[in-house]
Amino acid sequence: MCENMIAWDERIPEIANLLNPPFCSLIIYTAILEYQVKAKCGMPFPLIYLILPIILHKNTRDKIGSETNMIIWLQNNPELLVGFADRSRNLVCFTNEAIEFLLFQNICVLCGGNISISKQISKFKISTYISSDQEIEDCIQKGKRIGRWFYYVRAVESIYAAWGVKP
Repeated sequence: MCENMIAWDERIPEIANLLNPPFCSLIIYTAILEYQVKAKCGMPFPLIYLILPIILHKNTRDKIGSETNMIIWLQNNPELLVGFADRSRNLVCFTNEAIEFLLFQNICVLCGGNISISKQISKFKISTYISSDQEIEDCIQKGKRIGRWFYYVRAVESIYAAWGVKP
């Protein structure tokens, strides 16, 4: 357990609801799946820690929309990098919980420094889940975009450098 992780029964309800492992797992899952479809292999594990800080930050998520290259997009939106390192650091424990959830459900596997989808979640289950809320659907759709961005850049070091953080 992370040092700053609070027990579930002590969490503020809004935070517990927003950062629950199944929801965070679904965002991460969609990014990994999109990456894996393009690359024909798993996503480099360190990239997992960038997904939630990008997607769960509403200002950042709202600006993701086009097929623009990630590097160019970041150059056009440098204000989104302000506070990104802190967001990333603050979401490490929640990312770890989401990864554990995916691993325990046998949805993902770790192999050779990558994380891969080993069992797909049915599109019906995902569409049922996202149909309840437009913001959830937006998070899932933007997660797919992140998977494509990471695939096209490829180099973990370049992706981390573009976001101004270190693995």
